[in-house]
Amino acid sequence: MTITRLTFAVLFLLAMHAHAQRSAGDRANIDPLFLVDMPVAGILPATSGSVETYLSPDGGVLASFTYGLITNLNVGVSFGGTGLIGSGGITWNNLPGVSVRYRAMEESMRQPAIVVGFDTQGHDGWLQGAHQYVMKSPGFYVTVSKNYQLYGTMSFHGGMNYTLERHDDDMDPNVFLGAEKSIGPITSLLLEYNFAFDNDRDQRGFYNGSLGAGVRVSTNIGFNVDVLFKNLLTSDFAYNKIIRSIRLQYVRYL
Repeated sequence: MTITRLTFAVLFLLAMHAHAQRSAGDRANIDPLFLVDMPVAGILPATSGSVETYLSPDGGVLASFTYGLITNLNVGVSFGGTGLIGSGGITWNNLPGVSVRYRAMEESMRQPAIVVGFDTQGHDGWLQGAHQYVMKSPGFYVTVSKNYQLYGTMSFHGGMNYTLERHDDDMDPNVFLGAEKSIGPITSLLLEYNFAFDNDRDQRGFYNGSLGAGVRVSTNIGFNVDVLFKNLLTSDFAYNKIIRSIRLQYVRYL
């Protein structure tokens, strides 16, 4: 647990010296970048940064950093592996992940926010034999988000993506949908469905995808925690098992 303790210590020290932001609940003042796994149309403000630690099954740890390079443009890097926590061998991800996202349209009363991007980072472990992540990376994507006031805030998200993980010879694009509902000032509930059209060329339909849900909690020092449950339909998408993971995020202006 040394890595986890170190992460908490670093985030705590950073929080003592900076005014940070949060991305959950009625008091959210910065956009989230992801729902459960799939990207949403959020963008970090220019000169702000996000440090994340993603903890997944089999001792998986993924560290990532995203930076608001200029207005409406974010860039990021990430790297990790499985077996980092616990005993036994370590399986590193094939390559570091890279991401770029650009907000092409700002949200207004009549129109949603639109973000186009590229992200090579998948989740929940690299499968060496299959040459892909358990949850494939988005690759090229476009995503749309719209927020409403409904007993707090209610957000709807949807998008399409084209992953570069094609070792299974499935060349189809993919579709994903989701929603987020604030519960009180610092908590949000997350729901996402990834249709996984790009994950098995021989299967189609609702039950071939992955249903994900989660809870996001933010503090007033910019520290956000996501508790995530994925593949709730236990389809063949993720090897017929429910995946439980945790995302720790710290956001601040640099």
